Amino acid sequence: MTNKITAYDKITNQIIEALEQGEIPWEKPWSTSATAPQSVHGKAYRGFNSMWLGFVAARLGYSDPRWITYNQAKKQGGTVRKGQKSQAVTLWMQSYNHQSSCPVKKSSQPCKNISKAKCQRFMFMRYYSVFNVEQVDGLELKPLETGTLNDFDPIEAAMQVVDDYREREGVSINWSGDAAYYSPDLDEVTVPDRRTFRSVESYYSTVFHELAHSTGHKSRLNRKDNEHVVRFGDPIYAQEELVAEITNAFVGGVTGVTSEVEADQRVAYIQSWLKALRNDTKMVVVAAGQAQKAADLILNKEVK
Repeated sequence: MTNKITAYDKITNQIIEALEQGEIPWEKPWSTSATAPQSVHGKAYRGFNSMWLGFVAARLGYSDPRWITYNQAKKQGGTVRKGQKSQAVTLWMQSYNHQSSCPVKKSSQPCKNISKAKCQRFMFMRYYSVFNVEQVDGLELKPLETGTLNDFDPIEAAMQVVDDYREREGVSINWSGDAAYYSPDLDEVTVPDRRTFRSVESYYSTVFHELAHSTGHKSRLNRKDNEHVVRFGDPIYAQEELVAEITNAFVGGVTGVTSEVEADQRVAYIQSWLKALRNDTKMVVVAAGQAQKAADLILNKEVK
């Protein structure tokens, strides 16, 4: 008897396959928010879906950020070209366990006979497949309203994001020393002087990474993994680090500041994440969801 492939397995296997090929999905997702992945109806993807589809679009050279399901394409008169590969994305659904007094034991809606407070709600994940619209023939789509791309200075945008977050959230930033880290007890980010970095992009990526850790403070998003100092190799450390890495990618995608892992560290970096994801197939989905909230907080967007 073969083990059933879960939604988490399907999603994580995509990430593992990319890492095995030497690619890091959260490293450089897209150039600006105007080209961030969205459904064919214009709704922006979030969390894992945003990260993964942005990576795939960059890797395969898709210029159109819109994605569509097979059935949606068919309904709109389109035909997915033969041999085209779909991408698995996540879909969160909810269900309710009702009390014994209710004739309906389980459904997607609260019981009408008793209060919502007495219904036990739980969330579960499914996956579905999408294609980029450039993989589909015969679609008649409205032109994208992209505005003017790259009409801002990425470094200036990064500076504004950092200054706004620091002032709004009261996070202290200490520019000194020879290591970058966040101290939950002091609620303080420490980053070496900018002149010590190989590039200004690398500097701001490091700042974004450490600010991501600060979003988990108990006064903000209250990520439990963020409360204590943990050691490298600890599963809690890996989870929180992945949150910070993906947050950096999300914020970098909006500001236009991106930075790649240095060549001499790349192999070890990829191997460490391969080990972590093989041990925990839920890690990347959970981390991406937490990273989306962290990025929203840093960028002063509504945290959903």
